Amino acid sequence: MMSTLNTPNDPRNQVANPMQEGIHRILPLAAMVLSFAIVATYYGDLPERIPIHWNGRGEIDGYGAKIIAWVLPVVNLGLFWLMGLIANSGYRWFNYPVRITEENAAEQHRIALLTVAVVRTVCCLMFAYITYAMVRSAVTGNNVFSTTVMISFLVLMFGGIIYYYLQAVQAK
Repeated sequence: MMSTLNTPNDPRNQVANPMQEGIHRILPLAAMVLSFAIVATYYGDLPERIPIHWNGRGEIDGYGAKIIAWVLPVVNLGLFWLMGLIANSGYRWFNYPVRITEENAAEQHRIALLTVAVVRTVCCLMFAYITYAMVRSAVTGNNVFSTTVMISFLVLMFGGIIYYYLQAVQAK
């Protein structure tokens, strides 16, 4: 029998993209919109110089012009769009940790799409949080940035990547 891999009948073409609906659609979209809303709402209240960088202890160690407040929402939008584009562009953009066969192609692609969905969700939430911390710290004059929250985001992101990697290896 002839292989359907890398043809229009490739089993990976039948896998639903988890970013098209549900939590992996709503959460990153809401976080991205929220990051713009936070800056738009408080932009007039921001001082001319705002905190733009924190050290490993969560202390502010860099300041910049208030226009920089728009950078994080724009980056958040870019991540949202780019990760969606990658997921929608088909299996050829993906590297899989195992050899793809007729039998495992659909499952491997499902796992790869979930990995991108989780990373996009966590990244968009993380950028929304950083935007909130930056704006709130500037408006109140009190540092509200939490290294615990940032570490939690990083653990979620890398934990998700490792989890789905192990799932992919197991689903050889």
